[in-house]
Amino acid sequence: MFNFKKIIFVVIFILHSSLVYSAENVVFIDIDYVLNNSNLGKLIYKDLENINKKNITQLEEKEKQIKEKKDEINKTKNIKSKEILDQDILLFNKKVEKYRREKDELIKNFQQIKKTKLDNFMNKINPLIQKYMDENSIDIVLEKKQIFIGNINKDISNDILKLIEKNFNEN
Repeated sequence: MFNFKKIIFVVIFILHSSLVYSAENVVFIDIDYVLNNSNLGKLIYKDLENINKKNITQLEEKEKQIKEKKDEINKTKNIKSKEILDQDILLFNKKVEKYRREKDELIKNFQQIKKTKLDNFMNKINPLIQKYMDENSIDIVLEKKQIFIGNINKDISNDILKLIEKNFNEN
């Protein structure tokens, strides 16, 4: 009889502990959607596009100068002496190397500016998301990219987009 009570107790304990009771409210947000569709995000993308266009124009001008110098060397290589030609080629190679360094620096600076602007965007919207979480008793917000499949009713992207538009009217 005593063993029977132990077995019943163990079975009930196992069955009871295997049931999961989740009272946590988990939702997800598509940050890319919010960034692409909010006025604040559109301003960021517009600024980044202008910086990128300026960088591209600057690089294209320098590429054009390098190409012209290369063509000039090719046209005169049979006319010039070997020493002068070697000197011209050396100067040309230095210009090409300088161009590559400048291009790498422009890319690095652009990436840094992009990161800073996106971080600022996130810092601006985080208090709004936190307030939304508090008001709607939400425990966890996940990024949509990290979710394989989910209930569309748990997507708060449009709600957050409305909050951003309401709080940041093209500052």
